[in-house]
Amino acid sequence: MALTSLLYISRSMIAPSEAAGVVAKIVATAHACNPAMGLTGALLFTGTYFAQVLEGESAAIDMLMEKVRHDPRHDQLLVVDRSPLDQRHFSDWSMAYFGPSQFVARHVTRLLNDPSPAETRRGAEWLKELLNEFSSGPATALPSSVNAGPILG
Repeated sequence: MALTSLLYISRSMIAPSEAAGVVAKIVATAHACNPAMGLTGALLFTGTYFAQVLEGESAAIDMLMEKVRHDPRHDQLLVVDRSPLDQRHFSDWSMAYFGPSQFVARHVTRLLNDPSPAETRRGAEWLKELLNEFSSGPATALPSSVNAGPILG
């Protein structure tokens, strides 16, 4: 089984007043569906942008990405990294989730605004390292508001 890692970013089309509930449903759906597809990963939502790392077989990633591309909650989807993976970085997480962060939002915005190959590679590596670092922390239960901080699981 050849593993692939894919990192994408997209602009959220979710109304701010609905974001907490909608993102909680996205995370719950990932927790329910990803294990059966053999997918692991991490999702970051800044309030304006999504950044997500998916790990698994290429066919499963492609199937999920096709759904994301047609999901009206996403716009300006950009795959910033797709590479072979020797071992999973998020093996313990069907989907680790991290809530809004202005610091991270600035870096995602920079990736969207400066698509040069060097900046894309640098930004993709930084985001993957950040998500990996976040996911190494203790797991917490899904709070009623996704703005409360990391949700891992």
